[in-house]
Amino acid sequence: MSGSRFLEGWLAAGLLVAAAAFSPARAAEPAQDENLAYTVGVQAYISHFPLMDLYRTLWETSFDPGRGHDRTLNEYFVFDRLITSKDDWVITPNNDTIYLRAFLDLRAEPVVLVIPPMGDRQYWVPVSDMHHDFDANLSWDTVGTRGGAFALCAPGWQGVLPEGVQRVDMGTPIIWTLPRIAVDGDPDLPAAVALQKGFKLVPLSQWGADKVTRPKPNPADFPRFTRHELTNAKAYFTTLNQVLRLSPRLGNPMDDAMAGWLREIGMDPATGFDWDKLSPQAQRGLERATADAHRIIAQRMPRAVPVENNWQLARLAKRKSGDPVIAAAASMLGLLWNPAEISTYDVAFVDGAGVPLDGANRYVLRYAPPPPVAGFWSVTMYSAENQLFVPNPIDRYSFGDRTRGIVYEEDGTLEVFLQHAEPTDPKERANWLPAPQGRFYLVTRHYSPRPPILTGDWLPPAITKR
Repeated sequence: MSGSRFLEGWLAAGLLVAAAAFSPARAAEPAQDENLAYTVGVQAYISHFPLMDLYRTLWETSFDPGRGHDRTLNEYFVFDRLITSKDDWVITPNNDTIYLRAFLDLRAEPVVLVIPPMGDRQYWVPVSDMHHDFDANLSWDTVGTRGGAFALCAPGWQGVLPEGVQRVDMGTPIIWTLPRIAVDGDPDLPAAVALQKGFKLVPLSQWGADKVTRPKPNPADFPRFTRHELTNAKAYFTTLNQVLRLSPRLGNPMDDAMAGWLREIGMDPATGFDWDKLSPQAQRGLERATADAHRIIAQRMPRAVPVENNWQLARLAKRKSGDPVIAAAASMLGLLWNPAEISTYDVAFVDGAGVPLDGANRYVLRYAPPPPVAGFWSVTMYSAENQLFVPNPIDRYSFGDRTRGIVYEEDGTLEVFLQHAEPTDPKERANWLPAPQGRFYLVTRHYSPRPPILTGDWLPPAITKR
């Protein structure tokens, strides 16, 4: 079943039940029925969660006055070092690449993304709309070593591009991109950073100019929205209404299906939304919906994709918004994730026996063989409490095929030892991935995965308690 038909059926199933059980809303005024507001609210919250969490990230990283920003929209935030446990700007990050991150506003004109000649350096440049659907994968295995120039264009943009600039049509006028450049540990960092400096974002009107003027967006155009407000019904639905108007997705069947139901509770983006005009009953319905929908996403997060050996196998399509619960769970687990053609993910919250992973125990992860990749692979440790790296005495947050000093068995098998206490055995210490004292989870990333990972002929081994 297609994503749009799935959503239409999903909406109809819940909303027709509500319409049959309770008095219908009047066409001339917002719905005053708590149960109808609740039913619409649950589905609106879930289906728009990736959009709202991305917008929350945009506002906090570009406009939040408490953060002291030196970068904003249409220019790169540059991370020219490997991320550590002190970084909290994104949940479930990796420690294998350096980043460039940008939210782009294409409403005035296209922005040209320049990738410099990269030699034999592996890189990945996903470009996504604000619903976390990908419109481009500009990477070492799709673009090649020479790089290029790519004009990112808002929906409906008409114009002529300069010679040598390739057009990329985007699904929304506000978008994001998160280039990743592979780094083989700290000694390799200077060479990677030198290439990172060649990545550029150039407004089309300034293409060919000697110097690009820094963007100056008006913060007043972008409503406040923070992580705390993801669970505040008034803030969530009020800001959602504004964001749908700020960065519309045109001609999308899923949005068309939802729009009629949003009108039932006075949330039509075309006419604005005033929370205070809702009845107390409708407000209560949306408050219940926010709490329950957020809980639904959190509970689905550990089981959003197929499970093998108690690992979740995330081989995510470029466009997941047509599967709203899965898309929301993926965003809650790891915002700014990649589609399968760039990287695949194995996620574990429990061991092979189904018991939650806990640093009070000792585990072994036995790869026989390790993951088959064209790029590289790594398994990364996260605290279940905050979804960030775990501080540890050897500053090791991940373990993979590029980890220095690791010990393989004669047959190529690789054992990874997961525990809080430092091992005393030299081999176990060489292959140690430090865990916190409490609950944790693991994410294995396969960059440029080979076919056995995509077809399921290679599966991650169970995590065994020792």
